[in-house]
Amino acid sequence: MVEKSQQRLILRSRPWGLWLTGLICCLGAAVPIWFAARYELVCRHEVRVVDSRCRWMRSGATGVQITQIPLPRLQGVEIIEQWRSGRGRRYLVYQVHLQTTGGSIAFGEFTSDRQSREAIAERIRRFLQQPQHPPLRLVEDNHWWGFLILVFGWGLGLPLILIGAKVLVLVFDKAAGVVSLQYSSLLKTEKKTFPWHDVKDVVVQISRGNKGRLLARLALELQNGRVIPLRFYYSSDVRGAQALQATIRAFREHS
Repeated sequence: MVEKSQQRLILRSRPWGLWLTGLICCLGAAVPIWFAARYELVCRHEVRVVDSRCRWMRSGATGVQITQIPLPRLQGVEIIEQWRSGRGRRYLVYQVHLQTTGGSIAFGEFTSDRQSREAIAERIRRFLQQPQHPPLRLVEDNHWWGFLILVFGWGLGLPLILIGAKVLVLVFDKAAGVVSLQYSSLLKTEKKTFPWHDVKDVVVQISRGNKGRLLARLALELQNGRVIPLRFYYSSDVRGAQALQATIRAFREHS
């Protein structure tokens, strides 16, 4: 509540939920950029076996990692499996690992496409088994999905913050004989005005959300039967909506 007097009642509602949702969309969409990376593996057989080696590189937002692996230390390649959960089901994902005398080095990200990982592992095995094999170069660039998620998240979050999330100022003015609604976003302001006697009542509209949870929003009921919701979305604050309804009705009854 902003102002309450004998002649005027002013209520202000800020869309904290939409602001938070938009912010989460923007920040959450930026997270994958930090994990998306480009992998490159270049291997060569040299005249002297001791000079034969592989060059592994991972580049991403966190920097560039480079590891030189002498071929005598490269013992083989394996496909690592992991169980993941999503959308109510469990599934396997796969990743190629280079096995060296100093430990395991991952090439590429985990994916549910086992066939693609088997193809990469087979190419590496053939190179290791054939000393006359031409140089091997493998590249996997995963930056695209990070940018795709970023564009999608910002495409939802920014319009929500800049346009969709609007501060509502609701004014009941007895002296002027009007009821006005003013919606202000960061980029736009809209105002609707109704004659005092055209507004019959303020009602609480009830809906059921997930798992049967009650949701509510306020609406103006006009004399011609038209109902105008003050918000396009429902809120879980049912008691708060009912309390505002009681405040508005009490003010109007004393007109």
